[in-house]
Amino acid sequence: MFEQALLPALQTARSRYLDVLANLESEQLTWKLAPGSNSIGFLIHHIAEVEYRFCSMFFQQPLPQEIALATIGPVKDEGNYTDLAALHAIKEASYAHLLQSLSSLPQDAWDVPCVAPIGTLTPRQALGRLIYHLGYHGGQIGLIRKYGGNP
Repeated sequence: MFEQALLPALQTARSRYLDVLANLESEQLTWKLAPGSNSIGFLIHHIAEVEYRFCSMFFQQPLPQEIALATIGPVKDEGNYTDLAALHAIKEASYAHLLQSLSSLPQDAWDVPCVAPIGTLTPRQALGRLIYHLGYHGGQIGLIRKYGGNP
């Protein structure tokens, strides 16, 4: 069963992220803090992709065949993420995949180091990093909604 001590931290981070997205409108998806920075739409898609990626790297679940990792690595926001319904769908699907991956991870695997392109982490450490990632980019979205606008 999924490490119950970690679930409240994940749920809290997710709740704060969803609060930042409350009442988000389609026209806000292209908003940025500055030219060359990432848009809200890009960041929502990126967070979802990273959840999927962590499932494959640390939580013993393969990347779904239909998922392409287009926002991970040295990429530039080209303004492609402007479909609010699609972004909500991938956001929910990636989180469901994450929860399923965490709940199916064997109890004895939580502290076994996994070698991945981002470094060697145990699944427990990786979940901490994933929670931080969600908060970091969720905070960026909050700042963009408060101070940003059209590029």
